[in-house]
Amino acid sequence: MGLSESAVTPIAGICFDALGTLFELTPLVDEIDERVAPGAGEDFARRLVPWTWLATAAGRWQPLGEVARAALAAAARNQRVQLGDTLASELLSRMQRLPLADGAAAVLRALRPAQLAVLSNDTEQSLRALAHNAGVAQCFEHLLSADLVRAFKPAPQVYALASVAFGVSSDRVLLVSANEWDIAGGHLAGLRTAWIAAGRPETRVLDVPADIVVNSLDRLPDALADRGLIDFEPSGATIPGRPLPPGSVYTGQDKVSADSFPASDPPAY
Repeated sequence: MGLSESAVTPIAGICFDALGTLFELTPLVDEIDERVAPGAGEDFARRLVPWTWLATAAGRWQPLGEVARAALAAAARNQRVQLGDTLASELLSRMQRLPLADGAAAVLRALRPAQLAVLSNDTEQSLRALAHNAGVAQCFEHLLSADLVRAFKPAPQVYALASVAFGVSSDRVLLVSANEWDIAGGHLAGLRTAWIAAGRPETRVLDVPADIVVNSLDRLPDALADRGLIDFEPSGATIPGRPLPPGSVYTGQDKVSADSFPASDPPAY
């Protein structure tokens, strides 16, 4: 869906990827390098996301914390370091205390005319801790986590959580992510997408383009306003269907599950 088509319908809800988009992973990578071995942090980061893809493709659900623990242990072994349970737990607890990306707090405040959510491969408990520790918990109507459907992005069931929670069709939801594979997954699930380039050239996954490309997160509000996708006047705030209480996760009777629909045909609610 290109901008010429998508600009007709305003955005009702915006969902943000968490790790690497709203929250910086670099401090965790640096701490692993410091406390385990130089290079172990990057090794851990290189394994983490591909291993979530493998888990979903293999039909084996493990919460992200368990995948992260396995990736950290493998990174330590690769550096010929014996990683104790105590150190591993201390390092992985850092995933709930990551700093916000530059400008993220101001962006969240600016975008409040639309409903906001986090849509992440992390667990609901970790997302609550992340948002609380960063002081932005009050910004989100929904914290949508992969454990609700027991599959990781880019499985379409995960992206469908956003349209269900917002109570709108998928084309009224914008996914914001710094990960191009996430942009492709969201697009294929029917969402509109905004990629945070951070100075990188665009390299499309499966040749799927983002609807919006901005270099940094702080440019997103202006990009949305310029395209008429959101009105920042309080009187023009969109009212999307059936919102859930602030900070909630979707627990309704029609909750999406991994078996609710074919992977090739995500629903539009």
